[in-house]
Amino acid sequence: MVEAKQKDHIKKQREMKAQTTGLVDNEKLQEALSKPIENDNKGFKLLAKMGYKPGQALGKAVTENDDKPAMSSGTQRLLEPIGITIKSDRQGLGRESALRELMEKQIELRKQRLKKESGETSIEEFRRRATEKAEERFVTNALRKCQKTCENLDVENHVDTPAMPWFWPEVPKNKDEADDEKCSENENHKSDSEEEDAVVDEFSNSEKLEMLTQYIRTSYNFCFWCGIRYEDLNDLNTNCPGLNKDDH
Repeated sequence: MVEAKQKDHIKKQREMKAQTTGLVDNEKLQEALSKPIENDNKGFKLLAKMGYKPGQALGKAVTENDDKPAMSSGTQRLLEPIGITIKSDRQGLGRESALRELMEKQIELRKQRLKKESGETSIEEFRRRATEKAEERFVTNALRKCQKTCENLDVENHVDTPAMPWFWPEVPKNKDEADDEKCSENENHKSDSEEEDAVVDEFSNSEKLEMLTQYIRTSYNFCFWCGIRYEDLNDLNTNCPGLNKDDH
């Protein structure tokens, strides 16, 4: 009896906690949405005044005579409401968009690199690369600062690991690890960490900085070149001069 009461008490506490914190059980929500609204519901009464009857479809009928193409032959209307799904994780939609942009940018850079390796490098591309070399010191310092900014923003928003290994500053190795790594290099044996470094070095510092500044801009409305975290996307687009260093 005592154990049963304890379980019942814990269950009630969890339910109360869910209500106070605003959490929604997605399964219960879908179950509630699957049931038709009752006749005494205010929304149902409003629909009934406009001629709605249970079992009928809502919305304008789509026919072959409409300006837009018909959804199918005859008439086609929704009989069931469009379902909804509660987003339960703590990561913002901005970060998901930033990760998609990151993947697209990496694919684009790989295509450009394959084009260069095939001997199709243009004069403009050669000049751009020469300019990047002249600015390498500035870019390297900017990248380090941007990595630290990204780490602070991610940690503040409960992100435990960086989206890419080089998004956060590299953790310094102790002397013993450095000596061991140096010995393995002399013996022409690569460790797992060295293989990861090779993947990281697929992109230049300039390309990394471009992707990283875009990531924190999309994820957190933070412009690295302004040094400001804007209130929202509209504030960012209105008051930030642009995406690149030259715009500032």
